[in-house]
Amino acid sequence: MAKKSKILSWMVILCSYLIAVNVQAGGKLSVSQYRILDGTDSYGYTSVSSKYSTDSYRAKLNLPYISGYRGNSGLGNASIKLTYLSQWQNTFIDFNYRQKLATADKRLTVPARDTSTSIELSRYLLNGIVFAELGYTWRNVAQANLTKRKDGFYYSLGGIYPLIPKINAGIVLDHKPTALGQLDQSATLIVQYKMNQKQRLSMSFGAGLSSASPDYLLGLAWSTKF
Repeated sequence: MAKKSKILSWMVILCSYLIAVNVQAGGKLSVSQYRILDGTDSYGYTSVSSKYSTDSYRAKLNLPYISGYRGNSGLGNASIKLTYLSQWQNTFIDFNYRQKLATADKRLTVPARDTSTSIELSRYLLNGIVFAELGYTWRNVAQANLTKRKDGFYYSLGGIYPLIPKINAGIVLDHKPTALGQLDQSATLIVQYKMNQKQRLSMSFGAGLSSASPDYLLGLAWSTKF
């Protein structure tokens, strides 16, 4: 418990630092609230993230909180994501490194220090944006039960296009293994509303496509630039 408290304190300090830096350098703060529906089970998932970007690099800190999962609530696995940004002609190329920090409450999910890398391609097409991401995750021994979990590939495909002024809509297809190595496939519809030059509001509706996926996901996210 003392070790987890130290990790949480460190994450809060780092998050505060990134937010402070964002005020000077121009970053992004996001708060998302999701409701996950899986059969008769329903629980909440809150994500608070702070992002700091330059012309060539981006750093993101994400703090998740799970509420009401089988009567329990607590922190999920916090993560740090580092990205190198590049461009080839009209295609944007991002190289990502993501590290989970095993902060999760074991009653809710597997505390994990998983590491993943990915390459993400995106470009403007017909007034919208299309993207594809391919990555690989290395999984450490699960602290909850000391079992070996499977490493594996994951990918995402999607696109977002303008519908009317200030409103964009798109769809994202995800293929990824769960924390225990099962296949999780989903399709998510996203609608974005541009409130002003700095703030955006997004709504999402997702449907699971495999037996290991939640049946449905409903989400609302607010983000602001600094």
